[in-house]
Amino acid sequence: MIAIASATSSHAGAPGPDSSEPDPYDVPDQQDPPELDNATAISWDFPPRADASPKGQADPVKPAIVLDPSARLLKGSDASESWNLYVELESGHRITQQFLLSNSGPGDHNAVALGYLVEEGRAPYRYVNGRRRARWTLSKDRLFFDIAASHLDLHRPTGELRITKDDIEIRLFFDFAESDLARRVPSEVLPKNYQVEVLAIAAATSGTIHAPWMKRPLETRGRTWLVHTWTSRSEAELLDRRIEFYGHQNGTSFYGIHLRNEKSFRRAWLLSDSNASKVVESSINVPEDWLETSAANDHAETRSYPVPGQFTFSGGSLAGQITLGHEWLRFDPLAVLPQPFRWFVRRKTKPEQVWADARIGVRLSPALETPSLPNAGETESDSNSKRETEDKTAERSVTGVATITFFNPSERR
Repeated sequence: MIAIASATSSHAGAPGPDSSEPDPYDVPDQQDPPELDNATAISWDFPPRADASPKGQADPVKPAIVLDPSARLLKGSDASESWNLYVELESGHRITQQFLLSNSGPGDHNAVALGYLVEEGRAPYRYVNGRRRARWTLSKDRLFFDIAASHLDLHRPTGELRITKDDIEIRLFFDFAESDLARRVPSEVLPKNYQVEVLAIAAATSGTIHAPWMKRPLETRGRTWLVHTWTSRSEAELLDRRIEFYGHQNGTSFYGIHLRNEKSFRRAWLLSDSNASKVVESSINVPEDWLETSAANDHAETRSYPVPGQFTFSGGSLAGQITLGHEWLRFDPLAVLPQPFRWFVRRKTKPEQVWADARIGVRLSPALETPSLPNAGETESDSNSKRETEDKTAERSVTGVATITFFNPSERR
């Protein structure tokens, strides 16, 4: 068990914890290789909205808004707030990281920082810190988190993820300027009392990682995605599944989210940015044209959390396909919580999270228009008309990953 660490940043504004008393929220480091297979998937399916854009068309592009990444410190026994980071490095390493504040269990604003470092050919390496509110530090402006050896700095223009444990060190800096791409997920896409802000999409990242099997720190570069979520209600009461996609290739960056409650709610939203074109922002709303197919793997059908293997959508000017491949991480997000906190949370949910590779393809075409007249001496041909249409068609095809969180609401008291 790691000893309690006081704040080391100049941003810290709360008193450091008293290390003389044991903390029931302390959690030991563990390595838990997940079950691996080739089955996972994505599903998007949604009812129409009265205020939605015409079928299959993207909503008008909105001007960028400077979002506030600071902690809300919500009140209420079911309130929670999280900052989720996905980091893809040129060295081939991947990092999934969550900073979570929760009011479940004794006291408010208990904090957990859970991360995995993934290297091909090795089992994902887990590291974690947890503290009661009196024993972790938040800066006065609520932009710097110091949870024992896990630190997150959201001060602009450069954010930082810093892990300083005895067995692993991560020091990564990512672009976080006000001018960078950021969007608030529209309220009509979300359940009531549920807020999601996309703070960074494929932000340029650099720094070092030092895992237990490395002889020395490894300098590397890459991309970071950062999403901030908060709600005053239990997520398991609002949703039974949440899917997110992260992609970047050849200058095109991608983020997508799908939220589902089997009883009443299905929505999705995507955001794409390219060096060659403007931002494409879309609330997708084509219920009858979305097709979810099962993974070609018998193991997927027998799991308690089955997921399909491919999802296709089409309608109007918008079409696409998302195919999930190798599943490289599967775990129980509550496994790291000590008692009695785990018991309090499991009364309402028994979650599981899956990460997998993804191939994301989106085709966005404008409404058909009358072809322009040919120049003098030219004759109109089918090939000219076809080329003109193709020139106006925006295609996005990127490799990426998807993360699927099953909340699996529990009916037990």
